[in-house]
Amino acid sequence: MTEKKPGLLFLGILVGFLFFPNYTEATEEIDSVPIDTIFKVPQGANSYVDGNEIVITDNTSNQIGSIYSTEENKIDLSKDFYAEMYVKIDGSGDGMTFVMHNDQPKTQNFSGLTGQGLAVYGSYWYLQGVYMLIGPSQLKKSLAIEFDTYYNFGYDRLLNTNLGNGHIAYTTPDSYDGYGFYADRTVASVKHNGVQYPSFKLGDGKWRLLTLKWTAWNASNVGNLTYQYEGLEAVSASVPKYTFGTDNVYWGFTGSTTNVTEKASVRFKSLPGFVDYSENVDFIDAEGNSIQSITQDSEVTVHYVGQHVGGKQNLMEPTYKFTLSPNQEYQQGSFKLNGVAVTPTYVNNELEIPLSKDLSSTDSKVDIQFKVKDSGVTQDTDLTLTAHVKAKNFLSDNDFTYKITYDKEAPTGTGKLTFIDAGDEQALANATDYRPFLSEYQDNYSAKDKIRVELKPGQDIAALVKTVGPSSVQLTLTDEKGNARDVTVPIFIQNQDVVKSSQYIIYGKDFSVNSRNYPTTNAALRSLIFEQTELKLWQYDDVSVTAMNNTQLNLSMDKLPPTSNTAQAGVYEATASYGSGTAKVAKPIKVTVIPSIAPVSIQFVDENNQPIVDEITFESNVEESIDLTKNEQVLEKLKAVKALNYVLDTSPTDEQNLLVVPEGVTRKYTFKGTLFIQSAPSSINFGDQNVSAFDKTYANPEYDQDLIIWDNRQTLGTWKITLKQSQDFSIPDDPSQKLPDVLSYQTAGEEKMISTDAQEVFSSKHQSSGKYDISQETWGPEKQGLRLNVPVGSVKQIGKYETTLTWQIEEAY
Repeated sequence: MTEKKPGLLFLGILVGFLFFPNYTEATEEIDSVPIDTIFKVPQGANSYVDGNEIVITDNTSNQIGSIYSTEENKIDLSKDFYAEMYVKIDGSGDGMTFVMHNDQPKTQNFSGLTGQGLAVYGSYWYLQGVYMLIGPSQLKKSLAIEFDTYYNFGYDRLLNTNLGNGHIAYTTPDSYDGYGFYADRTVASVKHNGVQYPSFKLGDGKWRLLTLKWTAWNASNVGNLTYQYEGLEAVSASVPKYTFGTDNVYWGFTGSTTNVTEKASVRFKSLPGFVDYSENVDFIDAEGNSIQSITQDSEVTVHYVGQHVGGKQNLMEPTYKFTLSPNQEYQQGSFKLNGVAVTPTYVNNELEIPLSKDLSSTDSKVDIQFKVKDSGVTQDTDLTLTAHVKAKNFLSDNDFTYKITYDKEAPTGTGKLTFIDAGDEQALANATDYRPFLSEYQDNYSAKDKIRVELKPGQDIAALVKTVGPSSVQLTLTDEKGNARDVTVPIFIQNQDVVKSSQYIIYGKDFSVNSRNYPTTNAALRSLIFEQTELKLWQYDDVSVTAMNNTQLNLSMDKLPPTSNTAQAGVYEATASYGSGTAKVAKPIKVTVIPSIAPVSIQFVDENNQPIVDEITFESNVEESIDLTKNEQVLEKLKAVKALNYVLDTSPTDEQNLLVVPEGVTRKYTFKGTLFIQSAPSSINFGDQNVSAFDKTYANPEYDQDLIIWDNRQTLGTWKITLKQSQDFSIPDDPSQKLPDVLSYQTAGEEKMISTDAQEVFSSKHQSSGKYDISQETWGPEKQGLRLNVPVGSVKQIGKYETTLTWQIEEAY
């Protein structure tokens, strides 16, 4: 190690840091753009162009690396530029630099310090007039980014050896302030700015991405260069314009090897100043809002805008590819290119579409939109989409990220006290909107209008609204992601017995008292009111109801009858109240004093509500229960009605427990009229007849009583009489002696033979309620009635012949 000499001099330079996204390690198979005619190798240098690749130094000893842009391809520092290139250093000596400079002779012939000088640094300082200058072989008017793979105990003496991994820094090779010197004016060390010590070996032979971002001169003629080497943080350097003394500078690379060798190479994704291209991705939610984060299961529109903003060349025939996150799914049919629906290639979760034209200053923009939706996300997750632009002269790969904030929190809310009418199930079960049941509700992500508020199923609503007083119902709040929470809503079931003010509620029922039971003292009357009215008192606000002791109620009884056991019947009013001012609540209570005796009236009516017999009336004690089935007067009346050929249809429903109320009671027994045979002959006799040698007919039999029909029904309809005989006429003591088919009935229109089968022989309709005598009205030899027809020779045995007849009445339809 060389001994340090005294007299070191240093001046500072401003250093800043800008955090770029970290890049992944470049593989050996990398895309790059053509670099034909862009660079020139100075005479005496060993650098060369191999296809799309610059070889700064080959992997041999004593290499001189120097290659710069041509005059036509200088960078204009009065304009912003951005460039990306891959750097590969394979070996450990001595390193390479990226440089920008204004030293035209060095672009023609190499003259520089090799080894630790990296073809850019000087070796001493000297005075020219009053100026301290560097000499003799430094790259004049320059700024260098040094990628040093070999630790030299000279120029690197103030740095860390970094275990042989190397270092990266930026320097100003032509500036006196960029060095430290020995007393003899020779360079003791180089002033390294923004020093970075990679954890990896710089000369490990891997391609790594180097990005450069230049911001043009500001009002103070200071520009800014920000660079980032893959795997390290970004470094930002403020660069005064006097560093170069011009706007247009050469740019390129230098390097050196001595006894330790390395190969240093560069390939370009984009060349500085050739294509200035800007791009941006905006993530848009379903409502059209630009977002940086969104909750899971959300559809997002990806809006990509790219623009050619300058440079020496057009962006030549770019193809756009978008690599989606594994947790993103493309929504088919949503892709638009410049507002026109197109179908991209979609393979392995990558979308690709060619533009099929150049972007230029006159046709500068491309607009791409498509929709994606996250899937399989179970926690907070960053979803990164990579936009790839691949043109003939430009490559870029940029990540754009939005965050999935996994929403697993259910909405919260507070129930609002709601008054519901007793029995009104629909107010709860079928409310069109349950939000008014809440005093407040919210979700950490979903807007209020996106929160569903529903009645929780499985609740017995009928039971909830049955009883007057405080209760509660459960509502379920569900956000857009399905997170649900139950919220208890206080409710108060009210009816006509409830009154309320702004703070208090009173419940109390009207009641009645028998005059003979009316209290005789005020204390007893007060107790009776509290007992009979079931008075209750509550205090309430927007979210709760609290029961209070009803003894706190003020009870006004001055409008009630004086205490006495002979209180006069009537309707009176007491008042229960609580509170004061606008919060005061007052509940009127109707007190009915009922008489001791009340009339009872029992009526007996037909189907037309017409009395059949006189009603009975008697008095009974109020609140007494009467069993009418045991009342003698009622039983007598029922017997009398039955005697009038009525049958009981309906009895009073409370026949056995008729409660006598103060205003008296009236009940009715309702009866139906009947249709029946009131009487019929029990004996019909055709008399004693001689056997004749001729056919004989007998038409005027004797009978012991008339055939009478009774009908007192509400509707006097048509009825009919049917007749049949039990068997043929025969002699009782000798049943074998018969006279078959000899009995008939003469109707109004024909003569019908009577047999063992019933057949209609007469029909009619009452003109008025009561009886109709068929025999008197219609029977006779010249009228209708029974006939006995005895053919000659049919009587084989003299004797008394008999049979049995059955008369039957039916309604005729």
